[in-house]
Amino acid sequence: MFRSFLSFEVTTEKKISPKQFIYIIISVVLSTATIFLPSIVASKAEQDSWVSVLIATGFSIPVFCLYYGISNMFKDKTVFSFVEDIFGKILGKIIAFLYLLFFIHLAIIMIRELLEIMRSTFMPKTPPIVFSFVLMVVASYAITKGFIAIARMNEVVFPLGMGLLGFVIFFSIPYIKMENFLPVLAKGFLPPIKGSFPLTSWMLESIIILAIFPHISNSKKVLKSGIISLLFISFALLLGVLAIGIFGSKTTADFKFTALEMTRTIRLSNYFARLDSMIMAVWIEGIFMKITIFLYIIVKGFSDIINFDDFRFAVLPIASIIVPMSIFVSTNIDELYNFLKDTFFYETFIFEIILPVFIFTVAKIRKLDKKTNVQQK
Repeated sequence: MFRSFLSFEVTTEKKISPKQFIYIIISVVLSTATIFLPSIVASKAEQDSWVSVLIATGFSIPVFCLYYGISNMFKDKTVFSFVEDIFGKILGKIIAFLYLLFFIHLAIIMIRELLEIMRSTFMPKTPPIVFSFVLMVVASYAITKGFIAIARMNEVVFPLGMGLLGFVIFFSIPYIKMENFLPVLAKGFLPPIKGSFPLTSWMLESIIILAIFPHISNSKKVLKSGIISLLFISFALLLGVLAIGIFGSKTTADFKFTALEMTRTIRLSNYFARLDSMIMAVWIEGIFMKITIFLYIIVKGFSDIINFDDFRFAVLPIASIIVPMSIFVSTNIDELYNFLKDTFFYETFIFEIILPVFIFTVAKIRKLDKKTNVQQK
């Protein structure tokens, strides 16, 4: 059965364009940033959440430059491979495996977020395992077609998702009260700095560049494309802060699904209201694309770690692990929310900041950037 599943036609691997890379980064970050993040940031920064966005952006862009610097040293390798060149086989395998676990954990959290959305607001009587299973079956099939097929699929659905999100934001503007953003910095800079931590965790999911850099056609434009992506995300997050203008910071912090509540305020006429299905479509489409991208990174990373050429053999085993783990990763929505609010940053801080700095520093000390350039010439 496994052999027949893996024998599907595979799209010929090519390079994705810088534009497709921009779409991927934006999709990866924003697809789940619109779920719990507005509430989490409002609980920490209150009416100064917009300052938190600026702080997070100012920090994330230099860190992305670090990601680019690392990736550019090893143009044809992913993080699961080049860490062995830097640290040796044993320590390199350990670091690669830790990154694999990190990406798996992110994938599990993504699916769990979708399960909580569907169970809490749209389809409460449907068993959560149904959503997880269906999502993983479709994502598993998609990645067998190769990364270029995933990028093209994302390129098609990206305008739809951004269009629906823009629709929600645009028609929410009349309900905004600017006095809800006052007073500015009433409690100093500490609350906005705390509010920037979860935002930074999401924005630095751009770390996927370490795993997909070899798939990008023009490596010289990757840095510019990444910065454009983060600036667009920053702008979108600033628009998301408009929820505070509608509900106030305390009420926004009390909501779990702030974007859903914003959608429910829109009323264009007596017959055109309760547009919940629009934000649901954004979430489902976005999370599907995100989990597909991460699942590809995971199975490809696993095959790189064990030095196996065909990554497709790992699709079913890894999917079979992720599906049940998405059910047991938390007991309820409050536990998941509190984890993302209070603990998630410390995990991402290690893998998105500490380890990349360590990797870059050791690579520079060993002058691997110069050795790589000589080999490529």
